[in-house]
Amino acid sequence: MAGEKLYMDHNKVLNVSINIFSCVAVIYLAKKYLGKRLDVLQQKADKLQDHYGLLNHWLEFKNEGKTAASYFEDMGYYHIAIYGMSDLANRLLEDLEGSAVCIDYGIDRDVSCSSARIAEVYSPEDELPGTDVIVITPYSAFGSIKTMLEKRMACPVVSLEEVVWSI
Repeated sequence: MAGEKLYMDHNKVLNVSINIFSCVAVIYLAKKYLGKRLDVLQQKADKLQDHYGLLNHWLEFKNEGKTAASYFEDMGYYHIAIYGMSDLANRLLEDLEGSAVCIDYGIDRDVSCSSARIAEVYSPEDELPGTDVIVITPYSAFGSIKTMLEKRMACPVVSLEEVVWSI
């Protein structure tokens, strides 16, 4: 009888230990997953905040009658290529309409991008025609894209952020 009671107590302890271990494991995995998810959400929030600041400043100088063309003209860039055929590229295209600055072509990893309003879009791996400057619209990835393009092109590479905040 005493041995049977000891055996039952041992099983209870084992079951409780397994349950506690399972709960700890689930909490650890949930915390790890949620931590990664929170990091991703924070990065997205930071990117949206950066976009808001950039677009707000852009709207401010547009309301003052200025355009992004002044940056390019001041720098002597009359032929540009745009890397990243996103909404920001379309805003730049619209802002440069009617100016002396010509958008020669676009560059995007997805050459069939549906949002592009530029007729010629090249892949970054294509042979890229000469131009005065390349403007990178996904400015959060500016460093790596600039490094890649500078290995292939002799022209300057600037971020859209630099263009907008310079006006």
